[in-house]
Amino acid sequence: MYERLRRELAYVRGLCEGNPELDRKALNRLLDTLDELVEANQHVEARLRELEEYVEEVDEDLNELELAFYGDLDDEEGLIEVVCPECGEEVLVDEDDIADDEIEVLCPKCHTVLVVEDATEIEPQRSGVDETIS
Repeated sequence: MYERLRRELAYVRGLCEGNPELDRKALNRLLDTLDELVEANQHVEARLRELEEYVEEVDEDLNELELAFYGDLDDEEGLIEVVCPECGEEVLVDEDDIADDEIEVLCPKCHTVLVVEDATEIEPQRSGVDETIS
């Protein structure tokens, strides 16, 4: 469609440049081309609205599925809050992960590696990562 509109506009441009007496014909052709462009734009906007509505419906369906799948579980149920001793950032760790072994958790703020052995023991270890990275 756009290729045809470009050809029409090139034709109008040629009419204007080639023969100054054909201004009326060129203007009418230009107006016809603009009408087609407006119609095409209206079609695109209508399609965009349809797609936005569809995405909203899919999002609502996904939210319903998440509620059905996860139930009314508290988002933080089963999580242990660990505070980074370097920067004070709160990091959530799944208690199942630390039930048997110690784990290493990277602080998202200062990139300190936290070794978590149980809910009360936290040992900071510097990672080799530059601290200026956010």
